[in-house]
Amino acid sequence: MTRDGSKDVGLGSVLVVNTANLGGGAERSAMAIVDGFERLGTRTWMAVGDKRDDDPRVVPLYASEHIDYRPYARRRTRTALAVARHVDRAIGLEDFRHPYSHRLLELVGERPNLVLLGNLHGGYFDLRALPALCREVPVVMRLADSWAFTGHCALPNGCARWETGCGSCPDLATPPAVRRDATRVNWLRKRRIFAGSTLGIVAPSQWILDRARRSLIGQRDDAAVIRTGVDLDAFSPGSRSVARAQLGLERDGVVLLAVANGGLRNPFKDFDTLLAALSLDGPAEASGGSLRLVVVGGDAPEHRLSDAVTITHRAFCPSPAELAVYYRAADLFVHSALEDPSPRVVAEAQACGVAVVASSEGGASETIADGETGLLVPPADPAALADAIAALIADPPRRGRMGRAARARACASCDLDRQVGELHAWCSGFVARRAAEIVAAPAREDELTAR
Repeated sequence: MTRDGSKDVGLGSVLVVNTANLGGGAERSAMAIVDGFERLGTRTWMAVGDKRDDDPRVVPLYASEHIDYRPYARRRTRTALAVARHVDRAIGLEDFRHPYSHRLLELVGERPNLVLLGNLHGGYFDLRALPALCREVPVVMRLADSWAFTGHCALPNGCARWETGCGSCPDLATPPAVRRDATRVNWLRKRRIFAGSTLGIVAPSQWILDRARRSLIGQRDDAAVIRTGVDLDAFSPGSRSVARAQLGLERDGVVLLAVANGGLRNPFKDFDTLLAALSLDGPAEASGGSLRLVVVGGDAPEHRLSDAVTITHRAFCPSPAELAVYYRAADLFVHSALEDPSPRVVAEAQACGVAVVASSEGGASETIADGETGLLVPPADPAALADAIAALIADPPRRGRMGRAARARACASCDLDRQVGELHAWCSGFVARRAAEIVAAPAREDELTAR
């Protein structure tokens, strides 16, 4: 029985697929599923392109003890693959040439009852393996971003060409970047792949599920919204002064926090808008001339944006307990991404009792209760962002009320155990439905033959 009271019939074994097992929000979400499914009694592994620790449950696609890789190691094979990849990159095709993907079901030595797909971009997975994989086992895709239905980018950031077939791409450099504009061809390849793939879709927000339904993926009978959960024990309110002492930050003054894999270099978080907002007079004046932005996720020297605004960089923080200290030290959390399907960091901040100012585009609008747990502003609008930040800096009692309401909202809707339980139960139901369809298929064929 899951925490929300729903019946869980069990899954047997699950293989989670993701770019890596350590990193940003997508990696933390994937590992939380592995841990949570195991607590629910399901044998769970993760197949990755980049293994970053020694967890025995994590298997690189290119280094399984259950696969004979010698045929792939032949000089002629490696040369042909390298040449083909070079040609693909030169003409702008996405990198699908990863032959190990076609042996995914052999990786762990036993056939999984379900394959749960996460991030598939990052140069490690052949999307063309998907139709055959769906014929072999039930497959569910978790939509961490929009890459599955675009011509190359993970987040279109306002571009709507993915709805009509891409082509004439306005930004080939948006990750995953391509050298030439073959985005129309890439989009058509993906449309053909998904048309031949019977799979379930799980989305962390209604926003990204609605987008997927308007895309080449189309309407799917098996689709659900299961929101991003966070560890409410690790991410919990605490003393601001104690947290600042632990981090070596001044006790007085206003501290804003932003968290992003890669820090200010993250191309998806629109730090240009945040820095432009902090360059305006409002936030600095509201802080009394002492405002510090702490950016967690990158490593760079501390520097001043202006006489009143200092930017402090802190390295990537994989430990939830350590990351929670940064949230507790902050007066306000800021998330200025142009679009983010499900900003895990917003849920973490709210769980720590911190008011949030965020862009209204994306999943943040479903996580934040505007005016109650934080403020939503239009994307790419420095003036609106500056006004919202200044308004909350200048009103500590309001920030306190928002922080308490944010914690209550997180407890009600962002509980990691509940989220994992819901996902486990939904996947169990999906496996049962797929099994019933397979059993029913011969009967339908016999009926048609009899007619």
